[in-house]
Amino acid sequence: MSQTHDGVSLTRHDDAILEIRLSRPRVRNALDEATARALGEALQAAAEDASIRCVMLSGDGASFCAGADITEFQEGKTTSASKRIVTLFQPALLQIVEMHKPVICAVNGAAAGIGAAYVLASDLVLMGRSAYLKLAFINIGLIPDGGITWHLVRQLGHARAFELAATAAPIDAPACQALGLANRVVDDARLAEEALSWARHLVSQPTQAIANTKRALRFAALGDLEATIAHEGQLQDECKASPEFADRVTAFLSPRHP
Repeated sequence: MSQTHDGVSLTRHDDAILEIRLSRPRVRNALDEATARALGEALQAAAEDASIRCVMLSGDGASFCAGADITEFQEGKTTSASKRIVTLFQPALLQIVEMHKPVICAVNGAAAGIGAAYVLASDLVLMGRSAYLKLAFINIGLIPDGGITWHLVRQLGHARAFELAATAAPIDAPACQALGLANRVVDDARLAEEALSWARHLVSQPTQAIANTKRALRFAALGDLEATIAHEGQLQDECKASPEFADRVTAFLSPRHP
């Protein structure tokens, strides 16, 4: 059963999986203020709901997200870019990164502008064969925002990141996979099915271990080696204290274990 509010549709799959879909297909899921806020609220609610163990992001229609709704610039609704980014887009982006459950982004069609930021912030990225990323900011005299520069320079280095940002050339799905910006590329018709299959696999894994794997990797991206090793130890203690650890060790040591 799905619920739609302010351009965001929520669907539960198998109880433990929540699909959050951008649902403004007539404008290629461009984010206006209401939709950006609704997306942040939906992600926060998912982060706080213990029954949800995996989140899927997707988009209705032919595009994942065409970026921010430019008509709001023309209508004079926004005066400060920094305020807009922090109040409208940052909450959702930080929820994707910081929630203790995996976020899978299923990209159909274009993920442009701020839409690319949501893709790059996700834990796992699955792209339809016709999907692409486009850092279109330079075309209207802006720079990539929403943390795009943070992700790209760490994943690709300065030269490649600058090239993508300065040219605004579309990065097709196979290129995204080759660059490490996407995990898998599948036929467009199988995108939803493959994303859900991946989500089902993740929720079959130990909850605490999945959460702490995400936390460990995010910490390691910023910390030095010594701090990372210490942090891994703390997270390992949390895993060992979970009932799932004891159950799985018992099963592993069972004579019936293959």
